[in-house]
Amino acid sequence: MENLEQLLVEIKKDEWANATVSLFVAKRQLRNKQAKYTVYQVNADDSLQLKLRNIANQRISKANNAAEYDFNTADLDSNMLGIESSETDFQKILESITADPAPNFITEYKDLVDTWVYIARFDVQGNEPLFSVRKVNEAWSTKKVNQLVSAFFHDNMLVDLKQEHVFRIDGKVDFFAHQGVIFIADKKNFESALNFRAGMENNRDLIVEEFKETELFVDADEIKNLVGNSLPRLRKLSQVKKSGYYKDVNFLTKLRQVSNQEGWGIKYSEDGKLIVDEDDIDTVLRVLNNDRLKSMINDENFDVDVKHKLAE
Repeated sequence: MENLEQLLVEIKKDEWANATVSLFVAKRQLRNKQAKYTVYQVNADDSLQLKLRNIANQRISKANNAAEYDFNTADLDSNMLGIESSETDFQKILESITADPAPNFITEYKDLVDTWVYIARFDVQGNEPLFSVRKVNEAWSTKKVNQLVSAFFHDNMLVDLKQEHVFRIDGKVDFFAHQGVIFIADKKNFESALNFRAGMENNRDLIVEEFKETELFVDADEIKNLVGNSLPRLRKLSQVKKSGYYKDVNFLTKLRQVSNQEGWGIKYSEDGKLIVDEDDIDTVLRVLNNDRLKSMINDENFDVDVKHKLAE
């Protein structure tokens, strides 16, 4: 993704500490693994708005680098991962937030029950809005937890409350969205909040159909059976789809040659189709994503989960 680092620098320069804050919550329904989101506005008092600004600013200030999101990339400590909003379910939530008419307001505490995520929108004159998102979890129980912002409704407004523990927003952000790009601070929560497992299962089914059309495998359906709902294999297969090496005839020809030379044990039928079973599915997924590499320094071979292509 181009200009990811540049956009992060611009976000860090902007005066979000002076932004106007709007608070939204989204509820989720899953049907046939497809998520539907219903978005509501919530009035927040000045104190709660200040805390939401501080939470966002503190997290942004910690991030100095951003790398492109990869299905296998781990969290980058204080730095962030980037992905286009249009590739995620958050696009649906954004469309609801910016719709005309605007989402309805929640005015009673009981209507916050079953909230899936809460979203703070920060507006600075002359800039596109910044959104910070946090998946709701056990922190919204009545149990005391450190670093939580407590709030309750008073005159149809969500009010910061320092002593009671009624409704609580913790001091973390799972991801930000700005100018069509999502910056991920917590990969696990990001994927959970935006239904990424279902997306990866959909990728599995799509690529299996491609395998059938290209006759790359003796039995493409066996890929679906072996991958199943295993998250590591779903991640790897989604990355195979994204990288697209399986569409490159020259790559596939060289793969077979190198496999024979190096004794990787990848099996082929007499007519050149891949044969896959439980014993070698992980190896096949790995090499189809070009994740078996040789060091140019000492010729050692490595299996890698994440790689970054060098500029030519």
